[in-house]
Order: sequence, then C-alpha cells, then structure tokens
Amino acid sequence: MPFAAPARAAPVMPARRIILAPTTLDFALRELARQGGITVVATDDRLRTVKTRALSTDRPPAEALKRLLRGTGYSAVAIDADSFRVVGAPLRRRSPPPARPAMPPPSGNAQDIIVTASKQGTELARYPGSVSVIGRGVTIPTGSVDLSDVASQTPILQTTALGPGRNKLFIRGIADSSFNGATESTASLYLDEVQIAFAGPDPGLRLYDIGEVEIAEGPQGALHGSGAIGGIVRLTSNPVSLDRDGGRLEWGGGLTEHGAPSGDVAGVANTVLIPGTLGLRVVGYHAVDGGYIDNGRTGATDINRVLASGGRAALRWEVGDGWRAELGGGMQAIVARDAQYVLSEDVLVTRAAIAQPYWSDMTFGRLVLTRNWASGLEFVSATGLVQGGSFEQFDASTLGGSQSYQLDGSKTLFTHESRLSRRLAGGGSWVVGINLVSDQSVMGRSLTARAGVRPVIGVTNLTRSGALFAEATRPLSEALSVTLGGRVTAARVDGEPSITPRSGRYVRGRSTTRVDPTFGFSWLLAPEWSLFGRYQSGFRTGGLAVAAGVGRVANFESDSIQMVELGLRHLRRGTTGLSASFSLSHARWTAIQADLLNRSGQPVTGNIGDARVDALEGWLEWVPQRDWHLTAAFFVTDNAVTGATAALSRARNRRLPETPSVSGRLGVVRDFRVSPELTVSARADASFVGPSVLGVGDMLDARQGGYGVGNLSLTARKGRYSLAATLDNVLDAYGNRFAYGNPFLLGRRNVSTPVRPRTVGVRMGVDL
Repeated sequence: MPFAAPARAAPVMPARRIILAPTTLDFALRELARQGGITVVATDDRLRTVKTRALSTDRPPAEALKRLLRGTGYSAVAIDADSFRVVGAPLRRRSPPPARPAMPPPSGNAQDIIVTASKQGTELARYPGSVSVIGRGVTIPTGSVDLSDVASQTPILQTTALGPGRNKLFIRGIADSSFNGATESTASLYLDEVQIAFAGPDPGLRLYDIGEVEIAEGPQGALHGSGAIGGIVRLTSNPVSLDRDGGRLEWGGGLTEHGAPSGDVAGVANTVLIPGTLGLRVVGYHAVDGGYIDNGRTGATDINRVLASGGRAALRWEVGDGWRAELGGGMQAIVARDAQYVLSEDVLVTRAAIAQPYWSDMTFGRLVLTRNWASGLEFVSATGLVQGGSFEQFDASTLGGSQSYQLDGSKTLFTHESRLSRRLAGGGSWVVGINLVSDQSVMGRSLTARAGVRPVIGVTNLTRSGALFAEATRPLSEALSVTLGGRVTAARVDGEPSITPRSGRYVRGRSTTRVDPTFGFSWLLAPEWSLFGRYQSGFRTGGLAVAAGVGRVANFESDSIQMVELGLRHLRRGTTGLSASFSLSHARWTAIQADLLNRSGQPVTGNIGDARVDALEGWLEWVPQRDWHLTAAFFVTDNAVTGATAALSRARNRRLPETPSVSGRLGVVRDFRVSPELTVSARADASFVGPSVLGVGDMLDARQGGYGVGNLSLTARKGRYSLAATLDNVLDAYGNRFAYGNPFLLGRRNVSTPVRPRTVGVRMGVDL
C-alpha cells in the first residue's frame, strides 16, 4: 500500500526536517513519506503490530527511513531515487506474548487521503462523515475553471449561474436562495488554512495550480463556526518545493458553437532561494471566456464575454526546530461585458435596452505558522485578510424610460485561528483552538435615468465573532472510534443603513452566544469497510437588510440547523479495486435566512420559515485494471419548506431553491501506454441535473434544471509535454441552469440562463 503519491524522480533526495513520535510502524511510515516527500510501498499487514521509537533528523529521507526500520526486522529496497519498498518480517520477541492481532486499516490509494477539514489530519477511513476530494480519482477540470466547473464533477456541490464572481455555492442541498444579498454563505470557502469568503457569493477564484478541492459536507459548526451550515470547501494549493526549481506553462483555446472563441494562458514558477530552507512559488494567469448570447434589440453579438486575470504567490520558510512559516497572497479581477440570461433556453438571444456589465475583484494575504514536535504535537496559527469590491448594472426600463439599476458592494474579511492538535498511535487524535472573525459587508444601490442618479437605500453589516473549539477522537476498541467536540461562539452584528431610512425602527447591534456540539463514530467492519455516523449543528448570525418596502431597513434573525447522518464506506486495497461511500442524512433548518427580490425588483432579506432536508448520496470509484478508471456519483434529496412565504408557492414547489431532487454523474478514463515515455488518456463523462425551483414563494415559483451534458477529451503526455483535445456538451444540449438574470424581469417565466453550447478546445502544457 503506497503511503504517498509518487513523486517525479530526482538524482538525489535532499535533506529534510523529519519528526516522528513513538507509534506503530504503519503510522510512522505514512508520516515519514508525507514529511519527506517520498513514496513508501508496503504490503505487510503486520506493520501495525511493530512499535517504533521517536525519530528526529535533518538527514535525507532515505537515511531517515533506514533509521526508522533499524531493529524492526524490516528493510527498505530502493525502487528509484524517491521510491522505496519495505520488505522483511517483524522480529519475534519472547515476551510478552503478542496480543490478538488488530484489524488492519484499509489500504491502497485511499489509505493516505487525509481529511484536512477535521483539523486533526484524520484518515478518510476513520472520518465520521461524508467528504469528497476532487483531485483524487475524480480530477479537477483543466484550464480556466472555478468552483462552478468543479460542481459538474460531483452532484454534492451545486451553484447558481449568474456568472463567475457572482455565483453562490451550496452543499448537499442546503440552499437558502438564488440571489446575493446580506446573508452569510451557507458554505465556507478556504484557501489552504485561511478562510477567503464569509458572506456573499463565491469570489470565483480560478483554480490554476490547485492540487485538490475537498468538500466536507455539513453542517460543520463545531470546527468551522458560523456560515458552515452546508459544509466547507477547501482549495489546497500545490506546495512550495524547497529542493527543486521548476514550473509549468499552459495555453488553451476553445471554439463555441454559436459563439466567440475562448482562450487562456497561465504560468507557474517555483524557485528555491535557500535549498531545504526557503522557496517561492508564483502563479499568474489571464483568461477570456467567449460569449455566445446575442442582443436582438441592439444588434450586439456574443455579449456575455468574461475576462479573468490574477496571480498568487507563496513564500515558504523552514525556520528550524520544527517551525515553518508561509507568507502568501494574491489578487484576481473579473470583468463581464454583459449579463448571462436569455428569453428562451433554446434561443440564445436577449432584448435588453442597455448593456448589463458587472465586475468583481479580490485581494488577499495570509500568514501561516506551524510547529511540529517529536511527540506528534502540532501548532498552527493562520491569519488572513481579504478585500473585495463588485459592481452590477441591470436594465430597469420596465420601470419606465431608459433607466438602469446599479449595485455597488465592498467587503473586508479578517480571520485568525490558532490551534493545537495531535495524532496518536492507534487512530486517536485531538484538537483545541481559538478563532476570531471580523467581516464588513457594504451594499449600495442607485437608479439612473435621464434626470440623473437617485440613491436607493443600502446597508452595511459588520460581523465580529470569537470562538473556542475542541474535538477529540478516541478508539474504544481496535475497530470502534468515537468523536466528541463542540464550539462556543460569541458574535455581534452591527448594521447601518447607507442613507436615512423612512422608518428608523431597526436595532444597530445584536449579540449572539451559541454552543454547537458534535458527536460521531467510525466502526471498522472489515479491513476495507467502515460504518460511520454523526450528529452536528450550525448557525448563521443575523444582520441588517433592505426590507420588503422600498426605502426601509429591517433586521433578519439568526438561523440554525441540526443534522444526523449514517453512512457506509469502502476503501480499496492496492492500485486496483473498488472504493465507495453511501450515506443517508436528515436535517432540520429553522428560521431560514434568504436573500429575495420584491415585486419591484429590489433585493430584500428575511427569515422565510423552516425546512426539512432528507438526502441519500453516494459515489463509486472502480479501477478494474491499472489502465481503466470508472467513477459514478448520485444525490437524491427530498425537502419541504414551511411558513407563510412557502405557502404562496404551489404545493409541489414548496422546496428549497437550487436543489435538484435527483442528480448524478458517470465518468470513465482509459489510459494507453504507447511507449515508455508516451501515454494517451481518453476520457468521457456525462452528468444530469434534475429539475429545481428558483426560490420560495409565488414570485419565484419558476422551474429550472432538468438537463444533461456529456463531455469527451483525449490527452497525450510525453516527458515534460502534454497536449489535450476536448469536446464539451457533445450533443449541444439546451438547459436552464438558473432562471434569473435581471431582477426586473421576474414576471417573465421564460427567462433562462443557458448551458454553454457545444465547445471544442485544445490545451498545451510544458513542465519547466
């Protein structure tokens, strides 16, 4: 069973700081492989019965491995410069007599998947909850993609489709509304250790040089606090290398049927400043998503073009004595020429009187300090600052004359978290920490006509919170582990209207104290099978919002959710076989916060009622042979919303928005080894998005979804070079992804946001 993903061979493996606590040999080998950046292959289940001593060394990983195995009866055989096979047998000891053999943990490729959302480095085999990792088995789409594109790879993640930088993320059907406004997100977004989104839409960060996307299904209130009622999404950057200069250049282009061409260019550079100590990694990119919608009124063509430019950098410093520091940051700007909607999903034409552009940008910085001790103790301190702005313009001619409606927003998010954790031999672990958040969100509005600009009331919300959290996992037997934890949060939200309201009846500040417990278990039924279950809760703070009457402000209350889940997981042994996970969950969501629109097209926020959410989900990954890879995933949900707002909908549509009752995905990859240096991969996938509704209430009782899309690709890799050809939306299928594009056209039930038509693309890359 491999304990790390294979790395590209190098002539000499440089020295690295490796610290191992006293533990069992199977666990120690995994940790050494991870810290040393090498691959260690072992197939002996008796490794778990061998005890090891503490190890602390600055020598190359090969020497550290030799020292670790000394006196165990095992030895390491080099496969290449950074890959080793462990052979031999454990030394027999006369006393004491051996205990009953422990049940070996699942092995194979899934064995080394670490669930970072647990903040304890929990192995997937023992994690008491549902999690999806895009980048292991199911690959991240290549090119100029964001989380909306990743959502097509797993039905667990849903998004709206207003456009990059304006889309909302939903996990496991926990969706509040289709519109952006004053509420916190239902899904928290992290870049490595730092939260980069708190309230409002997904910033649409392009996923260049991102190695994995981890989706931990929620609620995740105990470890991640307010705003994680649906779960968290964590983007894991490719790490800074301290032993090898390198990089990558990529170029891609595409032609869309009925539309304009697309293209992007990206570069990654990794520079070792001090070998083994200091390194810098930089990524930069520029992308053009060609438009495919025409304006039949003005004659403009391909109006929905989107430009995205950005860059990120990370400086890593191995300070010494177990300390590591990483300073990073970046920026991104998204500019869209016009809106994304049409008047019929099978006719890609709109008739707006004016252009409806939008833009959004973000700038962020982060500092992460870590310290590892020989005992297995780890300290992490992560601090982040994110600033962003946005602008949207809509055609408001339905109000009379040639009017336009503008939304201006700005956000400032500061977060800090410090925690101590420890992974113990035998599967135990614990974590304890503190968390601080300060988020300021400003929304301004105006109407522009021939008479000039008329301000419309907007709001500013300032949320500040502090929390203490702890969680521990303890094995009760060789097979059964239990997890207990909780979080205590004290939060305050202060709101202020942007202009003097007609009614002064609002509360400037509101304080909340909240306790969110969690309980879970993981039971190894067999070497490859585990049963898991958990109870979890979460909440979102309230705030100030525009009320139903134009020119008013009002408060919306905090909402909360409780969820129970039971699941079964199978992890394959070796490089071939089957991995699978199935789970059933039930959630109760009370006082749901939702961003809505009133009959005049103005954004409003309020508490719309309660909901029951039942879900059945599953994924399978089958590798029958080394050159074949098959995946499948499905999500089935039944939910119902109760309350005065929901009662206005038709009975069958009293459900949460953006939550297809059935959705799924199938994928297959076939690798052909043409020569020792040339590999060709053929890929095909198909996804189906079931029908859903735009929102709760009679105004938003509009159908969307109910379509399928198929994609094909062919990729050739030879040495440092790669070349790919893609064909997306093979059948040129039509579909309504999101039935909203202009708040002043809600009365028209045929407004649609279409699926991108058939697109053929090519992509080239070279490793430097």
